[in-house]
Amino acid sequence: MKHLGIVFLLLVTMKVSQAQVGLSYFPWQSELAINTNSKKLIWGDLRIATNTFFGNLSFEPALMLNLKRHEKYQLYTGLGGNFNFFNAFGDLPITNGSALYLGCRAPFLKSMPKVNFIFELSPYFNPTFSGGQLRSKIGIAYQF
Repeated sequence: MKHLGIVFLLLVTMKVSQAQVGLSYFPWQSELAINTNSKKLIWGDLRIATNTFFGNLSFEPALMLNLKRHEKYQLYTGLGGNFNFFNAFGDLPITNGSALYLGCRAPFLKSMPKVNFIFELSPYFNPTFSGGQLRSKIGIAYQF
């Protein structure tokens, strides 16, 4: 129930940014992400696990804040939660954990400035904060 606030903030962010969308893919984590306009000060991101059974399908909404925006790169941070709504069918909690994001997006081809390289470090904590892992992610993004 406490993570519904994160989902609400993500929806508000999408409305505020007027829903200019982008797509990202993190191949080593098999995650597809849909985001609002990542060039804005505050933007939303929704990550979906793509290489899994439906019962293990997780969604990770996040609210991001750009710390530095430059024409050659942008540095950002954010907070998010990881949810599996299929867990409700097995009387399991739908919340898998929480995440903190620290990332950098940079266009790597001058001829295609809408294509960005992504690098992120993301501490991930289980729901009770008794354990977790430090995730590192590399991906590619396209902002429409």
